[in-house]
Amino acid sequence: MRKKLLTLGITVGLSLSLAACGSTTTSEKSSGTSNTNDSASTAPVKKINLNPTTVLGVGPYGEKAVDPSSLTLTAAEKQKLKDGHFKAAFVYHELDNAPNQTKLAAAKAKLEELGVKVVSVTDANFNAQTEISNIQSAMALKPDIMITMPVDPVATASAYRDVEKAGTKLVFMENIPKNFKPGKDYAALVNSDSYGNGVAAADMLAQQIGYNGDVAMVYYDAVFFVTNERDRGFKDEIKKYPNIKLVDKEPFTDQNNVGPIADGLFAKYPNVKGVYASWDIPAEGVIASAKSAGRNDLVITTVDLGDNTARMIAQDGMIRGTSTPRSYDQGLGEAMAAAYTLLGKQVPSYICPPTLPVMKANVLEAYKVAYHKDAPTAVVNALKK
Repeated sequence: MRKKLLTLGITVGLSLSLAACGSTTTSEKSSGTSNTNDSASTAPVKKINLNPTTVLGVGPYGEKAVDPSSLTLTAAEKQKLKDGHFKAAFVYHELDNAPNQTKLAAAKAKLEELGVKVVSVTDANFNAQTEISNIQSAMALKPDIMITMPVDPVATASAYRDVEKAGTKLVFMENIPKNFKPGKDYAALVNSDSYGNGVAAADMLAQQIGYNGDVAMVYYDAVFFVTNERDRGFKDEIKKYPNIKLVDKEPFTDQNNVGPIADGLFAKYPNVKGVYASWDIPAEGVIASAKSAGRNDLVITTVDLGDNTARMIAQDGMIRGTSTPRSYDQGLGEAMAAAYTLLGKQVPSYICPPTLPVMKANVLEAYKVAYHKDAPTAVVNALKK
């Protein structure tokens, strides 16, 4: 399913810089960096593997990840699913982005192939009360299994308890309600390598600022497993670079209101060289603020691969790298976890493919791996310039 991607090797002579174009050696062309800052020469240089095969993170209870590709069904099991006339409901926290749309399409197609009828798909628009209402509406259709992402693990917990008590099985995406235990309250959690995403974002940021200088992070300030883990991965990894200092950690609670927060960041630290944002939408708020402050030289890394992010990476924009979920693989994992559960087959409690770092060197190939379709024309054209 997956194509073999590049492994990005980086060698440093005297040092590295922010310059993204014009190198002629293999390592410099791949990394997009070269400079003459002697202080960077003593810093550790880490090769960025653009196609990792192992998962760095663990589940909410320390569970080791199982790759979705390891989940299989026999012909007899597939027939049993078809004979069961099972029903499934999807309750999403939001569906306005490519990763979730890709996951949904892959999971629905697989379930329908297996004879499981999808009776409901809802979008909470990242609102807990809306999601609670959607859960209740979906339950009126009496699904045998619900595949869902809790937008707020505390506020939605009671509604999910009602689902559990009604006998509908639960497969969670990326997050779990408070006090829910695997194998007891839910069948499985299917996630991307959140911790690995943060680690990759840190490594790419370090590389792109020449392994030297001040950086900051703009992070989602909520109890939310998937973002908490990626933020933790970033903080843990960036500490490994002795010539890089994390000077500020700015929290946000509304992804659409990051601009004022970033304004404050640049007012306090006008010379910060790089910023990490928890995902691509708040990263765009940081970009708008940086441009207003005249900081067109700022380097940003983040998580998720929206079309805007892919285009910016391709054209050497402010976003120089991201780490994205393998969304198609996650969708298959959700469907297979549901199938195992409906069959009463033992299902791994934590299902997760490796992360997928994305830089200019592999943006087109990574887009296809993540979404199982070609990158938009705008991204292809940006790469040609």
